[in-house]
Amino acid sequence: MNSKDTLQLDFTRSHRRPVSPEPRSWRGFRAERIVLDSDEPYEFRTLGATHYLALHDMRLDDGELYIDGLSPVRRTDLRDTLTYAPRGCTLAGWAKPRPGPNSFTAFYFEPEQAADGLDARYARLDPRPFAYARNAALCATMNKIKDVVSSPDADSLYAEALCLTAAIEILGVEQPATLGQLTKTQLGRVTDYVGANLHRPISLDELAGAAGLSRSHFSRAFKATTGLGPYRFVTGRRIDRARALLAHRDGPGIGAIGQAVGFANAGVFRRAFLQSIGMTPQQYRKERC
Repeated sequence: MNSKDTLQLDFTRSHRRPVSPEPRSWRGFRAERIVLDSDEPYEFRTLGATHYLALHDMRLDDGELYIDGLSPVRRTDLRDTLTYAPRGCTLAGWAKPRPGPNSFTAFYFEPEQAADGLDARYARLDPRPFAYARNAALCATMNKIKDVVSSPDADSLYAEALCLTAAIEILGVEQPATLGQLTKTQLGRVTDYVGANLHRPISLDELAGAAGLSRSHFSRAFKATTGLGPYRFVTGRRIDRARALLAHRDGPGIGAIGQAVGFANAGVFRRAFLQSIGMTPQQYRKERC
């Protein structure tokens, strides 16, 4: 997936570019948050190389959206609305933003790689495009993806799980009435793998591979078995390992412990520990030692 596969913006009066952090990419998925720092009119288009989903947080003075198979759409208050164009469906239009904060989050995914993460038991529909729709569940997932894109410390396992959730919701994948659990052998392989790799980031692909399942099937079966999603489980194991290391007064420093159990930096470690235990790592060590 390259930049030509993403939404292109052309400003009518200048060669300016919107403010945007670097797009984030995971296997088969790409997301970016685009912040418009002026009310200059612009044109936009995507050529349909991938599935495209956008969460809008914008108000316009005027604008028009064209999507293959739909009538032209004019709307000015786009806040908390969603637009979807499947691969092969051209999307284009123009917009004149209203002065003030305006942004949108764009999510792209390749059908083949997304489907590779879905178990064969799931039935994928062929959804039609839609413009400026409202859907509470999908909007909540996209807001989480927006936060991941905006955070340099976002955990890749969490991000990949969110992307799969969005793909499932947009493709209309229906969960079977009964969902199997992991066998004891599968769960043992996964927990052993997590324990041996806590010092580094762990991807959803790796965990699913340890269980011998697709990403989508694994995520659901794992939660059905443990009551936790993979991200929360791995984070809990990192915290448990950190607690054991913090119990030794002469052990490694706080920063070294956070790094040893796979947190991106000391700040991320501190926040995760405080959220899980109710005290900071420093407070925990002082209390235990």
